[in-house]
Amino acid sequence: MSNKSKLPFLKKFYIYSFDNIYILNILLIPLSLLYLGINFLRKYLFTNKKRNTVPVIVVGNLTVGGTGKTSLVIWLCNYLHSRKYNIGVISGGYKTLEPRKIEIVNESSVAQNVGDEAILIASKTNATVCKSKNRRKAYEYLVKNFNLDIIISDDGLIHYSLKRDINIVIVKESKPFGNGLPIPSGPLRELPYNIKKYENIIFNKRPNSGLPGFSYQISQLIAFNKNKKIDISELSGTSVHLVTAIANPDFLIHNLKSFNIDVLPHIYPDHQLLSSDDFYFNDEHIVIMTEKDFVKCGNFELKNTYYIPTKIIVDNDIKIMLNDKISDLLRI
Repeated sequence: MSNKSKLPFLKKFYIYSFDNIYILNILLIPLSLLYLGINFLRKYLFTNKKRNTVPVIVVGNLTVGGTGKTSLVIWLCNYLHSRKYNIGVISGGYKTLEPRKIEIVNESSVAQNVGDEAILIASKTNATVCKSKNRRKAYEYLVKNFNLDIIISDDGLIHYSLKRDINIVIVKESKPFGNGLPIPSGPLRELPYNIKKYENIIFNKRPNSGLPGFSYQISQLIAFNKNKKIDISELSGTSVHLVTAIANPDFLIHNLKSFNIDVLPHIYPDHQLLSSDDFYFNDEHIVIMTEKDFVKCGNFELKNTYYIPTKIIVDNDIKIMLNDKISDLLRI
């Protein structure tokens, strides 16, 4: 496995993991207690109680990355657009050159400036997407300059300066709280019992699960130059290279293996910018990436390379719940 991240190395040798408790996890517990204390003060000092002029929906999670927030935001934008709502989206600009700078995503935007998630959302929806780490300033900019019915924040559960009218918390079906420890000893931004204060819990789940939520639909691959599609089932019994820079690749690898595909993983840190060299191997195996990775590679010339379109299936009960809450919110 090609990997520039230290975390998989530490996990491999039982030193540190988000899923288990090893020696380094224990040594970092004092910092976790400090993190919880700082977060408590931030919530007490900076929570915004002023009523929003345009309603805000925050899609977040209790853990660090990899629960499917952006995928649900894309679905939610398209669902609400189909109901004739004008939607704005705030994206945090993680790992961009100037994360606090306010920038509206357009066709010429690049991942270095606005982030891969912002480009993906803009490319797959009709929403107005604004990048800024300062979510409150991004909200004010969107309200001032655009005629919007609803603003969605992709992440931002602990960004208390942005008042929210609806919180949607995504929880992974498998190991939802990792090792159960706060950052940096574990993946938790809040302690697990805090989930009780949130009304709208949605599970990122397996397709046949009975939990309320959504599941990923992986059925087709699209060629890098978009001139060809293939069914994922055609790769059964073959080996493929998976090159990706997402937070939770294990879930994707598991799904690909369920199609009897031998996955050769090349995993990079979440949001890392990739180079064309990362996709070249000395064999004839197909190379696969996610659509989130694809939006960072638009100027590459790659052959035998495909991406997995971002598509989720949302339970009807979730659609009804969200529709009722949003309808009630806009009547206020």
